[in-house]
Amino acid sequence: MKNKFSIFLILLLTLNFSCNDSLEEVNIDPNTFPSAGDPQILSAAIGFMGYIVETDLNYSESFVWSQYYTWGIGVSIGNEERYVSVAGDFDGYWQRAYANSLADLDYITKNSTSAAYRGVANVLKAYLYQGLVDHFGDIPFTEAVSGAIEDGSNLTPNYDSAETIIYPGLVTILDEALADLDVAETELIGEDDFIYEGDITKWIKFANSLKLRILMRTSEVSPQGAAIQSLVSTGTFIESEDDMPFIPFSGVSGDQNPMFARAEFGVGMFYFASNATLNVLQDLNDPRDEVFYTLATTGDFEGNLHGIDQGTVDNEDFTNPSSNYSLASDYAYGDSKPVILMSPWEVWFLRAEAAARYGTADDETTAFETAVLSNFTYLGLDGTSYVSTLGYSSADALDDKLDLIGVQKWISFNGTQEDEGWIEARRFDRPASRIFTDGIWQTPPLSVLPAGEFPSAWLYPSTERSLNPNAPAQREITDNIFWDN
Repeated sequence: MKNKFSIFLILLLTLNFSCNDSLEEVNIDPNTFPSAGDPQILSAAIGFMGYIVETDLNYSESFVWSQYYTWGIGVSIGNEERYVSVAGDFDGYWQRAYANSLADLDYITKNSTSAAYRGVANVLKAYLYQGLVDHFGDIPFTEAVSGAIEDGSNLTPNYDSAETIIYPGLVTILDEALADLDVAETELIGEDDFIYEGDITKWIKFANSLKLRILMRTSEVSPQGAAIQSLVSTGTFIESEDDMPFIPFSGVSGDQNPMFARAEFGVGMFYFASNATLNVLQDLNDPRDEVFYTLATTGDFEGNLHGIDQGTVDNEDFTNPSSNYSLASDYAYGDSKPVILMSPWEVWFLRAEAAARYGTADDETTAFETAVLSNFTYLGLDGTSYVSTLGYSSADALDDKLDLIGVQKWISFNGTQEDEGWIEARRFDRPASRIFTDGIWQTPPLSVLPAGEFPSAWLYPSTERSLNPNAPAQREITDNIFWDN
């Protein structure tokens, strides 16, 4: 991806500075450059998104807070494992999301004459803003990325209510995207769209699927039944791997998966499989366990899965080699692993939950089984017999069905959408059933939080609170985002 973009820029500069250019054309103010076009701006925004999603989100606190992994031998136990956070931990995510991707996407939506580019940019804007809300709560939205002179030079934007302004605003952004995409079906974008290469039909499916996610996320505090019923009845969605929005990486130097590149630049992948996850997988006789994680190749557990309890690496013999334990597999960690923005199993789980809660046009049992099977298929497994053991029935009590959906959804995000796994675990861990905080998740022995308490939000970044007088008071990591109760 980066290689393509770099080559494109080199060609662009070569064309703009050829030997045939007149002196007038060459004699350009060095402090003033021609504006980039839609293709270059979109490519840059998607490039930053790959890093944001895979490194700032998946490979960060969420890597261990989702309890797929735990700190391993080789380094001193980190703050994330002890639930210690400082505001500076989140500066990078905030800056890259706002100053890089969102600034570029906002420029396209305000200035492009192409309905296709505006539609694509608005889908990605909604995706990024939802991620910011789901980690921080109230954020700059209506006044965001307006620091340019032509946008008002606003460098200290006010914060908007996540519940009353931003989440409804995300639906509006997606409706605008769909309106543009509906009239842009024959307008090709091209290879600068690293996700779908200009396939507008797939962008429409992505927009509807993201809209469903946004509407479903408030189900515990503000049900959107009528809107969800209408959307499921009329919309097209991500249904298979062919529809899946992802950012590809070739694996060659300069074009590696961001998580892999970040880890290998440092001490490498030192996380071990968490028993919080392994216990669930093994209790269910779930064959995905040996795809998510490697088998131990040495020691007493050679040839078997071997994790450790969350946050207990200090209890392990520090001379043990990592080969004594189960690590991230090639499926979960690799130089050419794609960055998945939404998966077909995520969307089918959303549709199953929507049918269970609101009686949509979908058959809830079929949607649930399709969700599980699509994840198995992506992993190269046959999940037919496994699905039959889960016993999902539309006749069961709603809370029992939600528990089943919640656990299977959390399992399916392992290795591909770790951050979304943490987010959805928080949502499904509801007052009627504390399936994660009072069941699946383990309290790390060195946690600074009381037993049974787990992080539910990120702190506002230190740079934002230092530079923006309109930033709210700092939160605690145990504060709830508005949809989480």
